[in-house]
Amino acid sequence: MHSRSHQAVLIATLFLARTALAQFDPKMPAGVPEVTGSVVENVTMHYIEVVVGTGTPAAPGKQYTVHYTGWLRNGTKFDSSVDRKEPLKFVQGRRLVISGWEVGFEGMKVGGKRRLFIPYQLAYGETGQGSIPPKSELIFDVELLAVTDVPPASPAADILLSFSDSESKVIALAKAVPEDKYSWRPAPGVRSFGEVFVHIVSANQLLMKLASAPSADELKAAFGEQSKLEKQTFPKARIIEMLTESFATVRKSLETARPGTLAQSADFFGTPTTRRGIFVNMDVHIAEHLGQAIAYARMNGITPPWSQ
Repeated sequence: MHSRSHQAVLIATLFLARTALAQFDPKMPAGVPEVTGSVVENVTMHYIEVVVGTGTPAAPGKQYTVHYTGWLRNGTKFDSSVDRKEPLKFVQGRRLVISGWEVGFEGMKVGGKRRLFIPYQLAYGETGQGSIPPKSELIFDVELLAVTDVPPASPAADILLSFSDSESKVIALAKAVPEDKYSWRPAPGVRSFGEVFVHIVSANQLLMKLASAPSADELKAAFGEQSKLEKQTFPKARIIEMLTESFATVRKSLETARPGTLAQSADFFGTPTTRRGIFVNMDVHIAEHLGQAIAYARMNGITPPWSQ
């Protein structure tokens, strides 16, 4: 698998890694309590610098274009972009690739080539994946072809995509429905046009509260506010304002959310989920009542603006 020169480089790399471990100073800075025990080497990443690149450096958060070939430790080739003649593109730091790749290109420049030796903890872990067995150390030959800027993406970009579509359609339809139709309802006991729009507002507010992990008292108060709001009658202009304000609040929360925040545990009326799960449910709920309002509009001869 390796030439003599590559073997020599690898031996030197391993020696340097062990030397670095031996020189590790466990003494903590002021403010961090001292502990006793032996230093244990857990995960160590090695690589061979095959070709030193001279192009753009592989900076964090950039999009990398790479060619690669991957082998198991027994020499079995399991994947190769070179064979497919299709370079891979990924954005560093977004966990689109295994952890070993996130750090394996550090310090490289375009044109550079490396052989990465990735321990299973930085690859596919104890379970493996597909043709890769559990606890498999992987060997990759990688070549950095390009490094480019990439627009920052919101951690909630997937939710915002459909949320934005529903938001624009709800507002457009609310504006298109004549004032005298806001009290129209298809049957007694069924929400009117105006009540459907107000229900979207109140549900958005309730689900936003639910995503903040409220106490029992806070949740009870939120239910009371929702019930109070939905019993009131508002003119068309005020309902459009309420919809606009409600959507803006949700949008701000999604656009400023961090990945860790969206992954936090939440309770959806007794069902364990995450904050992301609650926002997804909110998006589904808005779409459900948008469909209801569209049906109302068709029954009243009102064409949704985006259908004209």
